[in-house]
Amino acid sequence: MLIYKRVQLKKRELIKLQQDCEDYIWAAVDPSNYTISLGDDYLANMRDCLLVKRSLPENIYGVGLDLTTGRIDYVAQINRRNPTVNGRGELSSEDKANIEKVLRYFFEKLPVYRSDNNKDDEALEDLSDTTIAFC
Repeated sequence: MLIYKRVQLKKRELIKLQQDCEDYIWAAVDPSNYTISLGDDYLANMRDCLLVKRSLPENIYGVGLDLTTGRIDYVAQINRRNPTVNGRGELSSEDKANIEKVLRYFFEKLPVYRSDNNKDDEALEDLSDTTIAFC
């Protein structure tokens, strides 16, 4: 399931995404346009989705969301190809802050499973109802 978003995720979209991606969600983020593509196994597909929607290659970053810890992983292969990032794919603190701001907009709060790892009992709250467009 490949999702392209310009608006916040709905609760049911997030639940479906968690079922499909299990404990880790990859996402391609364009902080300059406040757009995100997520849900696929390959960041290249998500990057291409954003490129089709008129994002510039230098504005697209790959991130991973670890649903067991709530940690954002900024290391991704597409970051190494970004001309504004150093050769090792390390993002600046300013880029990380911009990306986190966009992620918090889309997710409102990052989903994290309870510490007992019982995913069925996890309640997802405070997510707005909006629309979705598939690539």
